[in-house]
Amino acid sequence: MSEDAIIRRSLVETAEEQTTIFYSDLGALIGLDMGQPDQRTELSDLLGRINIAEHEEDRPMLSAVAVLKGEGRPGQGFFEIAHWIGVYDGNKDPEAQERVFIAELKRVYAYWAK
Repeated sequence: MSEDAIIRRSLVETAEEQTTIFYSDLGALIGLDMGQPDQRTELSDLLGRINIAEHEEDRPMLSAVAVLKGEGRPGQGFFEIAHWIGVYDGNKDPEAQERVFIAELKRVYAYWAK
């Protein structure tokens, strides 16, 4: 199974459970160390590809269930992709980002509800 498929499967399972998963736990599934900047970038790129594929299938941003440990929200890459695909206006205000994250998380939960 490809790394993309492993990560996507974990994201779908997390969405079906209506919960979240830490980036570090996702990275560990494919042998990435989130303490290494290049490996964080690798996971971010992978999540971006998944989100674009989901968007092309008219599904919400699946990576909304992936969050930073200690923050409980996605990293900046999430918002960059959200802006690129048109679900976020790019406002860097933390409250605006929180609203986008929560809205997209709700959409993911609703789509993947069992």
